[in-house]
Amino acid sequence: ASAVVIQGHVDMVTEKNSESSHNFETDPILLRQFTMRENETWLGARDTTLGADNGIGVAAALALLETPVDEDGIIMPPIEALFTIDEETGLTGAAELDAKALGLTGKTMLNLDMEEWGELYVGCAGGGESSLTLPLTRTTTSIDDAELVEIKVDGLMGGHSGLNIHEGRANAILLCAMAAQSALKASSDVSLVSITGGDKHNAIPREAIAKFSVSSPEAKQAVQEAATKCAIAAKAEYGALEANLRITIIESNMESTCQEQIPPLEKDSATRLISMLMALPHGPIKFSHAMPDLVETSNNIASITMPVNGKDEATILCSTRSSIGDALESTRNRLAAIAALAGASIEKSTPYPGWNPNMKSPLLQLGKDVLLAENGDQPAVKAVHAGLECGLLIEKMGGDVDALSFGPTIEGAHSPDERIHADTVPLFYAFVQEILAKLAEK
Repeated sequence: ASAVVIQGHVDMVTEKNSESSHNFETDPILLRQFTMRENETWLGARDTTLGADNGIGVAAALALLETPVDEDGIIMPPIEALFTIDEETGLTGAAELDAKALGLTGKTMLNLDMEEWGELYVGCAGGGESSLTLPLTRTTTSIDDAELVEIKVDGLMGGHSGLNIHEGRANAILLCAMAAQSALKASSDVSLVSITGGDKHNAIPREAIAKFSVSSPEAKQAVQEAATKCAIAAKAEYGALEANLRITIIESNMESTCQEQIPPLEKDSATRLISMLMALPHGPIKFSHAMPDLVETSNNIASITMPVNGKDEATILCSTRSSIGDALESTRNRLAAIAALAGASIEKSTPYPGWNPNMKSPLLQLGKDVLLAENGDQPAVKAVHAGLECGLLIEKMGGDVDALSFGPTIEGAHSPDERIHADTVPLFYAFVQEILAKLAEK
């Protein structure tokens, strides 16, 4: 039989409750067993993350390596255990894998890093970031008598830019840009000073602020009316989902703020900035044909920054995801085209590859057959619109790798609430053994 790669990552997220004195460098994880729901047995930690993500996958691989061949009728193919580092902080181990140097020969891989027992995962998104920098020009007109008025967007849900991108959650930067556009159109005495918002590449922005210089009471009223109008429109569009959405006005005198030395933007610069923001795609761009409920390609307008001192420019960060490499680059090329039209430059990060679902995968079919025989129900087959190690590992291992990802049920990962449903662990391990036994027969 051919070798089978059993894969997991050895790092964990180290989070603890504020009152805990736990030292992850020196202290052991203190376990606690408890019951939930209908007499389910769960295992957690005391005030810290448990490390079941992905300690359980690593433990399963080590247990397989210690299992004597043919003992008690157990049959296994050759096992190649692959343990990676830094999965939680950037997939570093997978990115640096040298399969040839390690002597990896397996073309079938079981990734033991999913968290819902009974579900089989066959795909994930790749991704890459794009940074668009737009040069701006500010006025030379005196602003001594001007007032600074801010439109603030906050109270949004935000969320993961992959896992939540299909839910139609509002993007604070886009709402702020729409409000700014409305304010500038309402009065010639309104000038844009800055737009800022968002802070993480993998999060949908929850907050954003647009700052304006207003030189008349009518202009100030125009900004207030624009904010009110946009708040009504946003609540009509998102209110059922974004229950805490707010678009409010904040007033201050120009002389009392750090903005006193920063004149407003020239009208052309403000128009180009807002137009570029409005033109950039946000949200799902395409759904998969193989798995219709799966977002195949998306873009998140993640953040916009404008330095208080230094160059007059705006930098917009976009995070693009796709399970298909060409579609990822096609979307990033669209961003480059929009940047070019606005007069901006663009820098693209090196992308990490996705894992395109193969619904005809022999390993998937084997997994479905085994679970159907064990549970009596057809298992759910899924893909995730977020980064997993599988995409990178498949590429590093030559591309012709048949992979399947699964695991026991884990809840609250990456937090001190992390817990593993202990009742699903023996089922999970028996499933791994049964798949290996079937593969050993081939």
